[in-house]
Amino acid sequence: MQTLQARLRRIRPATFVWIFALALLSTIAVYPALALFGSSFQAGDSLSLAHYVRIIQDPTFLKVLRNSVEVSLLATVGATLIGASLAWLVVRTDIPGKGLFRTALTIPYLIPPFVGAIAWVNLLGPVGYLNQLYQAVTGAADPLFTIYGKWGIILVMIVYGYPIPYMVLINPLERMNAALEEAGRMSGASIMRVMRDITLPLMGPSIGAGALLLFMSLLANFGIPAVLGFPAGYYVLTTRIYSTIVNFGVQDNLRIAAALSMFLAVISFLGMGLQSWLLRKGTFTTVTGQSTQPQLVLLRQARWPAAAAVALFLILSTVAPLGGIVLSSLTKAVGVDLTWANITLKHYNSVLFGIPAIPRSIWNSVWLAATAAFTIAFIGAGLAYLIVKMRVKGGKLLSAVISVPYIVPGTVVALAFILAFIKPVMGISLYNTPWLLLFAYVARFMTYGVRTVGSSLEQIHDSLEEAARMSGGSPLRSFYDIVWPLIKPSMYATWFLVFIPSLTELTMSAILYSVGNETIGVMVFSFHQEGKAPVTAALSVVLVAMVFALNALMRSVSKDKLGF
Repeated sequence: MQTLQARLRRIRPATFVWIFALALLSTIAVYPALALFGSSFQAGDSLSLAHYVRIIQDPTFLKVLRNSVEVSLLATVGATLIGASLAWLVVRTDIPGKGLFRTALTIPYLIPPFVGAIAWVNLLGPVGYLNQLYQAVTGAADPLFTIYGKWGIILVMIVYGYPIPYMVLINPLERMNAALEEAGRMSGASIMRVMRDITLPLMGPSIGAGALLLFMSLLANFGIPAVLGFPAGYYVLTTRIYSTIVNFGVQDNLRIAAALSMFLAVISFLGMGLQSWLLRKGTFTTVTGQSTQPQLVLLRQARWPAAAAVALFLILSTVAPLGGIVLSSLTKAVGVDLTWANITLKHYNSVLFGIPAIPRSIWNSVWLAATAAFTIAFIGAGLAYLIVKMRVKGGKLLSAVISVPYIVPGTVVALAFILAFIKPVMGISLYNTPWLLLFAYVARFMTYGVRTVGSSLEQIHDSLEEAARMSGGSPLRSFYDIVWPLIKPSMYATWFLVFIPSLTELTMSAILYSVGNETIGVMVFSFHQEGKAPVTAALSVVLVAMVFALNALMRSVSKDKLGF
């Protein structure tokens, strides 16, 4: 009989990789998902639909569900209209300052949404700067607009959501075959008629895909509804799940939250399925791969007014909120007059040196984000090679499982990890440790690594590795000499793509953190909830500065191929 060692030598290396991938994904994706699903049907020691019945019979549930759909839908419509219009102006018209506008319009995408919501509180809160200005000028006793509640959530979602359709449409607009538009103009049609009858139908699939992607992103958002909804008692599904999780006075609160999460997960899967269907059904035959530049639409007398409108939008949507949060970080207290006597740096001193939990939270965020980025870059590369190059059986299933933690909202992922690891597994306890946060980050963002490196691997022809093998190179040597140099840029890209959202992550961190393991996002959110506005503003400025610095570093390292 063959010895075990001899049998192991006969097993293909791909099999070992497949076993490792299966074990990894079972730990970070399959097991938590099953724990979440199973817990939603547990009532006491028996299986039951009691939690689902309780949720459906609760009259506030339908209101929360309606709130979620309503704010996400209205914000999606508004953000898509704005994003599509801005993309068309930047790409297809002759407005001045196009290069500057093209970059500046992506800035809100870099700002964590919960920080953006806090920034808008400093402008349109009860004692916000714009409300103070309005009351000073008009003598009114009441503020012009209070940011808390439904319409404030929609406003901020639009401001921090429009970059998604904007960036989705940039490339299709640049690559669009201009012949049909030019034919329409030569036939005497006006600019608006050409846009209505030709441009919009051509861009329809891209607009629809971008809008649906944005809708799913807004539906899963926790930070904006938490910052702007909690003070007004306005809940959506993500904040309702969070409130249920932290409401320890309710029996079976985690299992009730699990049942709530299943509703949100089903909506997410339906949305992603619809997006895939739209992309398959959409026709892109009029988008050419040739490097032809569509003829610019000459706005003539409207050039400068259009540029002024874009600049005004940037000032109101980006400069004003950032300016407001910077001012709040420099004032002695909320609502005081903006005079030199009230300007101070003491809040930055507190943030950097006076509150021990803050430097600790910054360090926690940095090492968690860096470790998650390195882990995903290397493991994601291995999984991508397994799927793209080794073409193992079940590769599509493997890719789908990797995508699940990213498709479902972060609140659902966090709850799944709590339910899966609240008790020791094989004698190992991850609950109330930073390793649970790390596992959650890796699970949520693993798809970045697989998709980014996988795209590069698809561009590497199999003949290159075959030539190396025919020359006597081992599989490992051919990978190191041929594949590795070609995918290194993608691995760098993966590192940055994972590091930045992990550094600013709030949704999962707010649920999974424990004392001593706080992240910078958790600290910003906690200080805001406690009403410590100046300290919150100072810490938010530090966080935004870190993100901008990382983006600048990414652009420098990649020679402007990555970043915004």
